[in-house]
Amino acid sequence: MVGPATQEFEIQAMLDFLDHGGVMNLDDRAHVNQMIEIRKAQIVAGLANPVAQRWTKKLQEEVEPLLRMRFCPVYGYVIDRWVAEGPYWRQIPGTIGFQEPRPGLCDRMKTKYDMWKKSTPKDDEAALRNEARHPILAEADVRSAAIRQENEKKGEEIVLNAIESLSSKSIQQFLDVERARHTGEKVVHHGSDLTFVERVDEAAKKNMAMGKRPAQQKSMNPGHRPDKIVRIKKEA
Repeated sequence: MVGPATQEFEIQAMLDFLDHGGVMNLDDRAHVNQMIEIRKAQIVAGLANPVAQRWTKKLQEEVEPLLRMRFCPVYGYVIDRWVAEGPYWRQIPGTIGFQEPRPGLCDRMKTKYDMWKKSTPKDDEAALRNEARHPILAEADVRSAAIRQENEKKGEEIVLNAIESLSSKSIQQFLDVERARHTGEKVVHHGSDLTFVERVDEAAKKNMAMGKRPAQQKSMNPGHRPDKIVRIKKEA
């Protein structure tokens, strides 16, 4: 069973603020009361919107009786849910926009947009105060951890399969080279390994030679490139 249409979260928060002495000045209290009346009028008008009324009926029949749709002048069509712990109507996270909802909204509410079923107002407030992880984010953390573990497992399997595919001789050569590298021993390359190392060494030497600059080419002008001379042709 739900409460009055204007028993809504924001209105209730302003009423509680007044009741608990949050506003003492009479002019300020009058201003808050005016804001409450404006909010009530917006909600009543939004619920009277023909599109909202039609979708409220569909949502309550096909998804959940505690839902309603209303038109908000700021966000467009939004969906509220009756929260018994309040008790009050509270807007579900997300908005539909100013255009009429697309067909299939009820199906999407049953699957993708069911966040209101995964948390309570207390959970939301605790998450905002950084006192606890929000249930939706905690659920995402579990999924991420499972994916990460699966990827690590696949990576280990690839490495193990690669090692198993090596011959005993290849494994022994790899171990000998690694031991030599760590102990400072001289590593002697042969065959294709030697050819590759010589090619890399030759390329490194060429790069070093190209990077050298003669000392006499230093320029007093920091904008001048000593390795590039541009001759200016004189006009006749």
